[in-house]
Amino acid sequence: MQKTTQPSSFLKKISFNLLYLVSFIEGGVVMVTELAGARILAPYFGSSLYSWASTLSITLLALMTGYYFGGYATTKKKLSSQKAIFIVFLLSGILVLILPSLGRAVMSETINLSFFTGIIISQLVFLFPPIFLMGMMSPMIIYQINQSTKQAGRSAGNIYAISTFGGILFTLVFGFTIIPNYGITLPVIILGVSVTLLSVLLLLKHRVSIPITILLAVIILSQFRQAYVSYTEFSPALHQTERLVEYSEGLLGEIAITNQKMKSPDGKPFYGRILKVNNVMQNQAVSDYPKASLIYYVNFIRNLVGQLPKKKTALIIGLGAGNIYSDMQLYNIDVETVEIDKRIYDYGVKYFEMEAHPEKSHITDGRYFVNTSNKKYDIIVLDVIVGENVAKQLVTLESFKKIYNMLPENGSLIIEHGGIQDFSKNQFVPSLHKTLKEVGFNISMFNPIQANNNKYGDVLFVATKGKLDKNNIFIAKDILLSEGPITDYEVSLTDFKKIKETPILTDNKNKTDLLLKEHYLNIRENQNR
Repeated sequence: MQKTTQPSSFLKKISFNLLYLVSFIEGGVVMVTELAGARILAPYFGSSLYSWASTLSITLLALMTGYYFGGYATTKKKLSSQKAIFIVFLLSGILVLILPSLGRAVMSETINLSFFTGIIISQLVFLFPPIFLMGMMSPMIIYQINQSTKQAGRSAGNIYAISTFGGILFTLVFGFTIIPNYGITLPVIILGVSVTLLSVLLLLKHRVSIPITILLAVIILSQFRQAYVSYTEFSPALHQTERLVEYSEGLLGEIAITNQKMKSPDGKPFYGRILKVNNVMQNQAVSDYPKASLIYYVNFIRNLVGQLPKKKTALIIGLGAGNIYSDMQLYNIDVETVEIDKRIYDYGVKYFEMEAHPEKSHITDGRYFVNTSNKKYDIIVLDVIVGENVAKQLVTLESFKKIYNMLPENGSLIIEHGGIQDFSKNQFVPSLHKTLKEVGFNISMFNPIQANNNKYGDVLFVATKGKLDKNNIFIAKDILLSEGPITDYEVSLTDFKKIKETPILTDNKNKTDLLLKEHYLNIRENQNR
């Protein structure tokens, strides 16, 4: 008897270990798929809190329904087997494999719907199915491992612990290493292929018929080919006068460098060079001389910085394409920069003629740098409110207190908030102004665009420890700006939306996303027209 039961027990142990392995991978793939869903969404619907809220909601909905139907499947004889688990694993792998191409195909159509409708429908189509199938697997695996009613709780605990551990490990590896270096599309395709191949190997153990094996091989190869072709031939949406120079995926999402045909004020044609992050323009310059910015607030800062009382040292948080850095070099200012995505720094050097400064470039989160730095700077520029890529952690009371202490007497903090469609509907500017005032700054605000009595444009905050001598600062004429005293560009709080209680932005109660909600929607609607 011992000779016959021992091999049986050994094989059962191997079988259970395979199920534990599948559970571990399933947990990891769920988390990577969720990250991918948010990243793939960003170039079409942005990466604001609303996009992440949609991603989390659809993920939880898929897991909830997956858990339910997975439990229901165990009550059906044909579905309560290991073979059924591996088939579900295979189908989820195929859906992960095609996730990037399917997502882009879907969103190219849903982009024409309203913002919230488009997000929800898109993610229901490309994100829900793979996570739903992976959600089914945990109760199906638990059913296979359960040996008795007494062991049910322990079996469920083991499976969910192993699955969660897989999620933790995959999230750390992909979030800190793979996505920043290789983007999201190629790693997701490779992950989908790996899951698919592993599930096929597991199915072969269950003696799948030759015709079905051939059919599976054809489906897998065709889907892999389609996904790979979609990856290699993908190009972001461009204006008809634009030409793609370089495209990459990474920490901030999709970054594109393009050249676009433009005309000068006197009608002469030229090419502009554009930096886009997730399909939203971050900077624009003259292609033949990319140090020459075509962004109003950048040129305005160049004029302003040269006339500030203290300007020996500066810190720029949010590098953009490096034009502000290059302009400060004109005044021999000792500049350090902080940028979270190294590609921004690299593209600034490669395409916008920014001087390389690796020893004074900090590739890290801006708030982390502020919290840990002991240095003082005469000028600090926060260029972190562009599009819907707002570094909310940097515009709070606690952050500004740290920055205030990093400035000497007569030091200046410059903050840019660009692309405002209608000043009278903007609630964020009054809130930011109140937060800066609470810290103790003297605040002046300017609109470099000077558009229709300040109905739209950019807002440049100049927050100083002392009083800004506005009467002795003049703006020189260039391709964008008009000559005159800086006071001609000044705006006041009365130009913006009045609300009963203007909130102070704090780490605990940061209402930036709520205050900028209409701003986010305007950006995406204009960008996707």
